[in-house]
Amino acid sequence: MPTIEGRALGFGLTLATEQIFDPATPELPSSEASLRLFAAIDPGLAARLASGDVVVVEEVADPHGAASRALSLLAQAGVVAFVAKRFALTTIEAAAAAGIVTLAVDTPSMLRTGDRLRLDLDAAKIVDLSSGDRVAIRNASTITERATLRATLARMLR
Repeated sequence: MPTIEGRALGFGLTLATEQIFDPATPELPSSEASLRLFAAIDPGLAARLASGDVVVVEEVADPHGAASRALSLLAQAGVVAFVAKRFALTTIEAAAAAGIVTLAVDTPSMLRTGDRLRLDLDAAKIVDLSSGDRVAIRNASTITERATLRATLARMLR
Protein backbone atom coordinates (compact mmCIF):
# COMPACT_ATOMS: atom_id res chain seq x y z
CA MET A 1 0.00 0.00 0.00
CA PRO A 2 1.22 3.49 -0.64
CA THR A 3 2.47 5.89 1.96
CA ILE A 4 0.49 9.12 2.22
CA GLU A 5 1.95 12.40 3.42
CA GLY A 6 -0.11 15.32 4.61
CA ARG A 7 -0.69 18.11 7.10
CA ALA A 8 -2.56 17.51 10.36
CA LEU A 9 -5.65 19.54 11.23
CA GLY A 10 -6.53 18.90 14.89
CA PHE A 11 -10.07 19.32 16.21
CA GLY A 12 -9.89 18.21 19.85
CA LEU A 13 -12.26 15.75 21.47
CA THR A 14 -15.37 15.20 19.32
CA LEU A 15 -16.10 16.36 15.81
CA ALA A 16 -19.68 15.88 14.64
CA THR A 17 -20.24 15.64 10.90
CA GLU A 18 -22.67 18.58 11.01
CA GLN A 19 -19.74 20.70 12.25
CA ILE A 20 -17.94 19.78 9.03
CA PHE A 21 -20.92 20.74 6.86
CA ASP A 22 -24.30 21.86 8.15
CA PRO A 23 -26.94 19.49 6.70
CA ALA A 24 -29.52 22.31 6.90
CA THR A 25 -27.59 24.27 4.27
CA PRO A 26 -29.65 24.57 1.11
CA GLU A 27 -28.50 22.41 -1.80
CA LEU A 28 -25.55 24.22 -3.39
CA PRO A 29 -23.12 23.33 -6.15
CA SER A 30 -20.07 21.56 -4.68
CA SER A 31 -17.80 24.52 -5.41
CA GLU A 32 -19.97 26.81 -3.26
CA ALA A 33 -20.73 24.21 -0.61
CA SER A 34 -17.03 23.47 -0.11
CA LEU A 35 -16.54 27.09 0.95
CA ARG A 36 -18.85 26.39 3.91
CA LEU A 37 -16.83 23.50 5.33
CA PHE A 38 -16.20 23.93 9.07
CA ALA A 39 -18.15 27.23 9.03
CA ALA A 40 -19.49 26.60 12.56
CA ILE A 41 -15.94 26.16 13.92
CA ASP A 42 -13.84 28.53 11.81
CA PRO A 43 -15.46 30.35 8.87
CA GLY A 44 -12.06 30.87 7.20
CA LEU A 45 -10.87 27.27 7.46
CA ALA A 46 -12.42 26.09 4.19
CA ALA A 47 -10.23 28.48 2.24
CA ARG A 48 -7.11 27.10 3.98
CA LEU A 49 -7.81 23.41 3.27
CA ALA A 50 -5.20 21.86 0.99
CA SER A 51 -4.61 18.65 -0.85
CA GLY A 52 -3.21 16.06 1.53
CA ASP A 53 -4.80 17.41 4.71
CA VAL A 54 -5.48 14.90 7.49
CA VAL A 55 -8.26 15.56 10.03
CA VAL A 56 -7.23 14.47 13.55
CA VAL A 57 -9.75 14.16 16.39
CA GLU A 58 -10.49 11.89 19.36
CA GLU A 59 -13.93 10.88 18.06
CA VAL A 60 -15.91 11.43 14.86
CA ALA A 61 -19.66 11.41 15.53
CA ASP A 62 -22.60 11.42 13.11
CA PRO A 63 -25.70 11.90 15.27
CA HIS A 64 -27.78 13.44 12.47
CA GLY A 65 -26.64 11.38 9.48
CA ALA A 66 -24.71 14.19 7.78
CA ALA A 67 -21.58 12.15 7.02
CA SER A 68 -22.13 11.41 3.34
CA ARG A 69 -22.32 15.01 2.07
CA ALA A 70 -19.75 16.32 4.58
CA LEU A 71 -17.09 13.75 3.72
CA SER A 72 -17.72 14.00 0.00
CA LEU A 73 -17.05 17.74 0.22
CA LEU A 74 -13.94 17.14 2.35
CA ALA A 75 -12.56 14.76 -0.25
CA GLN A 76 -13.15 17.35 -2.97
CA ALA A 77 -11.28 19.89 -0.83
CA GLY A 78 -8.26 17.56 -0.66
CA VAL A 79 -8.64 15.83 2.71
CA VAL A 80 -7.11 12.35 2.37
CA ALA A 81 -7.56 10.83 5.83
CA PHE A 82 -9.29 10.95 9.19
CA VAL A 83 -7.30 9.88 12.25
CA ALA A 84 -9.31 9.22 15.41
CA LYS A 85 -9.71 6.94 18.38
CA ARG A 86 -13.38 6.23 17.53
CA PHE A 87 -15.54 6.63 14.43
CA ALA A 88 -19.29 6.43 13.93
CA LEU A 89 -19.94 3.54 11.52
CA THR A 90 -21.75 5.89 9.13
CA THR A 91 -18.63 8.06 9.06
CA ILE A 92 -16.40 5.12 8.14
CA GLU A 93 -18.78 4.14 5.34
CA ALA A 94 -19.11 7.70 4.01
CA ALA A 95 -15.34 8.23 4.16
CA ALA A 96 -14.69 5.01 2.21
CA ALA A 97 -17.24 6.02 -0.42
CA ALA A 98 -15.56 9.43 -0.75
CA GLY A 99 -12.05 7.98 -0.89
CA ILE A 100 -10.97 9.21 2.55
CA VAL A 101 -8.98 6.75 4.65
CA THR A 102 -10.11 6.32 8.28
CA LEU A 103 -7.28 5.34 10.61
CA ALA A 104 -7.95 4.32 14.20
CA VAL A 105 -5.22 5.10 16.73
CA ASP A 106 -5.05 5.09 20.52
CA THR A 107 -3.47 8.52 20.90
CA PRO A 108 -4.63 10.97 18.22
CA SER A 109 -3.90 13.89 20.58
CA MET A 110 -0.17 13.34 19.94
CA LEU A 111 -0.73 14.75 16.43
CA ARG A 112 -1.16 18.51 16.37
CA THR A 113 -2.42 21.02 13.83
CA GLY A 114 0.28 21.85 11.33
CA ASP A 115 2.35 18.71 11.94
CA ARG A 116 3.58 17.01 8.78
CA LEU A 117 2.46 13.39 8.81
CA ARG A 118 3.45 10.25 6.96
CA LEU A 119 0.68 7.65 6.98
CA ASP A 120 2.58 4.40 6.47
CA LEU A 121 -0.16 1.87 5.86
CA ASP A 122 2.22 -1.03 5.17
CA ALA A 123 3.91 -0.61 8.54
CA ALA A 124 0.59 0.30 10.23
CA LYS A 125 1.96 3.50 11.76
CA ILE A 126 1.69 7.25 11.47
CA VAL A 127 4.99 9.08 11.61
CA ASP A 128 4.88 12.69 12.77
CA LEU A 129 7.64 14.19 10.62
CA SER A 130 7.54 17.36 12.71
CA SER A 131 8.36 15.66 16.02
CA GLY A 132 9.60 12.19 15.06
CA ASP A 133 6.84 10.53 17.11
CA ARG A 134 5.16 7.39 15.85
CA VAL A 135 1.58 6.27 16.45
CA ALA A 136 0.38 2.72 15.74
CA ILE A 137 -2.62 2.34 13.41
CA ARG A 138 -5.06 -0.14 15.00
CA ASN A 139 -7.19 -0.86 11.94
CA ALA A 140 -4.43 -1.81 9.47
CA SER A 141 -3.24 -5.05 11.02
CA THR A 142 -5.40 -7.74 9.40
CA ILE A 143 -5.73 -8.78 5.77
CA THR A 144 -9.38 -7.64 5.72
CA GLU A 145 -8.54 -4.22 7.19
CA ARG A 146 -5.74 -3.73 4.68
CA ALA A 147 -8.07 -4.74 1.82
CA THR A 148 -10.57 -2.11 2.98
CA LEU A 149 -7.86 0.56 3.12
CA ARG A 150 -6.63 -0.46 -0.37
CA ALA A 151 -10.17 -0.14 -1.77
CA THR A 152 -10.53 3.30 -0.20
CA LEU A 153 -7.18 4.39 -1.59
CA ALA A 154 -8.21 3.17 -5.04
CA ARG A 155 -11.26 5.46 -4.85
CA MET A 156 -9.02 8.33 -3.75
CA LEU A 157 -6.69 7.85 -6.71
CA ARG A 158 -9.51 7.80 -9.32
